[in-house]
Amino acid sequence: MNQFIPQDVIINILNQVNIIDIISERIKIKKIGKNYYALCPFHSENTPSFTINIEKQYFYCFGCNIHGNIIDFLMKYDQLTFLESMQELSNITGIKIFQKNYNVKNQKKHYKKQKLEKAIQIAGQLYYNNIYHKNSKIAQLYLKKRKINNHTIDIFNIGYSNDLLFLSKNIKNKKYISYLKNIGIIYTNQNYQYDRFYNKIIFPIKNQYGKITGFGGRTLNNTHPKYINSSQTDIFKKGYQLYGIDKIHIQDDNKYIIIVEGYFDVLSLFQFNIKNVVAILGTIITNYQINILFKLTNHLIFCYDGDQAGKKAAWRTTQIILPYINDIKNIQFIFLPKGEDPNSIIYKEGKEKFNNRIKNAINIIDFFLKKITKKINLNSIYEISKMLNFAIPIINNIPNQYIKIYLKKMLGQKIGIIDDIKLDEIIYQKKKYINSNIIKSNNIHILISLIIQNPILSTILPFKIYELKKINIPGISLFLEIFKICKKNNNINTGQIIELYRNQKNFFIIQKLAYWNNLIHNKKKNKVFIDLIKKIYNIALEKKYNLLIMKDRLKKLQLKEKYLLWKINKVLSI
Repeated sequence: MNQFIPQDVIINILNQVNIIDIISERIKIKKIGKNYYALCPFHSENTPSFTINIEKQYFYCFGCNIHGNIIDFLMKYDQLTFLESMQELSNITGIKIFQKNYNVKNQKKHYKKQKLEKAIQIAGQLYYNNIYHKNSKIAQLYLKKRKINNHTIDIFNIGYSNDLLFLSKNIKNKKYISYLKNIGIIYTNQNYQYDRFYNKIIFPIKNQYGKITGFGGRTLNNTHPKYINSSQTDIFKKGYQLYGIDKIHIQDDNKYIIIVEGYFDVLSLFQFNIKNVVAILGTIITNYQINILFKLTNHLIFCYDGDQAGKKAAWRTTQIILPYINDIKNIQFIFLPKGEDPNSIIYKEGKEKFNNRIKNAINIIDFFLKKITKKINLNSIYEISKMLNFAIPIINNIPNQYIKIYLKKMLGQKIGIIDDIKLDEIIYQKKKYINSNIIKSNNIHILISLIIQNPILSTILPFKIYELKKINIPGISLFLEIFKICKKNNNINTGQIIELYRNQKNFFIIQKLAYWNNLIHNKKKNKVFIDLIKKIYNIALEKKYNLLIMKDRLKKLQLKEKYLLWKINKVLSI
């Protein structure tokens, strides 16, 4: 639910518009079966992969994975803000956005955020303009030494601050200075204030649409710390940013994105015409960054520095990203020679040799197997057991069954168990005792995806569904919340459900599960829905049953508890 416009107003507007009508005014679409198709307006393609579902009021591109409801389309296609998109729909429907119950406090918060965004853009432009100033020779010489040319400076709007009071002196509207003070770009103390990025090369960090959200700064010498970033704000969160994301343009002959660690890595590769490169502003990629990248491409190549820290970062990345892989998504690693990074190696070797490194990148599956079996004494049952305890929960968390089977077979060969049945027994036991939370979590994901994609399922009421709220399983409260919304709003569709959660912490998972392929046939959705609810309910009953049995062994149960045990046993035995 958007925090600035009343929920009922958003739903009312979405009820009055048809996603087909609005999209067809902007791009050419064709109906095939129940859905409409078009050439995706967000990436280059020859075969239509952009689909629009009229029933769910939702769009999805199978080529670049971009997706959303009509508001998302307007924001992406017309480059509008959320409020501008809502105003556009308001003009079409004649429904006023802000009614009597409009939250004034949230309105002020929104306008404050807009002013902050404006202040950041002003600061970025001033920094960039200053890089060519006669008093910025030291910065110009530094960039020249790092082999960064003027074209790259202009493309990435690299800047410099040559005065302690640079922003304070150059921003004419003083209200913007107060915003920059509040977020620490202009540092203030009782007796003085100064530009936090003074005497630093400044890298504007932009979102996908080219708007500056924050800055990174690099000292001109090697004083510690070499790099600093903007403080966390409403528009800048380090784990959400990807430096260079605004320059990404996926082409048919170059569909991968290279992920590096630093600003200069991006700039140097860009100068060698390797342009699909982003930096993660650190060593560890976040789930948010992964999902942003997978919306643009299914092929990610991580390029790590040739030191121990780079190898450790690759291993941590592997554990984070393995649950995302399937037969479509390809994840690889490039490990550079010791002491090298992408910025240094590209100048030493040139583009052709670097492209060879790309061609010979290591697949994540091979890296995973090599890593977990490295230095394992195959004659030690202790070491093998320890390795399996670590590896199997990770393997079981991979959604693709074929990749699971492949990893299982390769693991069996490594440890000398080639009997599939025996290996299954080992993995089953590990899965049963170690990975039960993942099993429950997958059931919840399927349930949530079913109710989002098919709100009509809320009319099916197997036993007392709200009894599930007593079960301590992650995600169950979100499922019940969505179920309740669908139950209350009979005609609600997928696009409207997504909109109810915009700007909330669960917005991303709602969006993801809205188009997630849960591999359940339409004819079986009702049955699977009921079966899963019963299964989760029974998991809770089993837990309660085991606790009562344990208590009975320690001390006799009371009459009420014995009756409860009998009732649970009766349900579980059906």
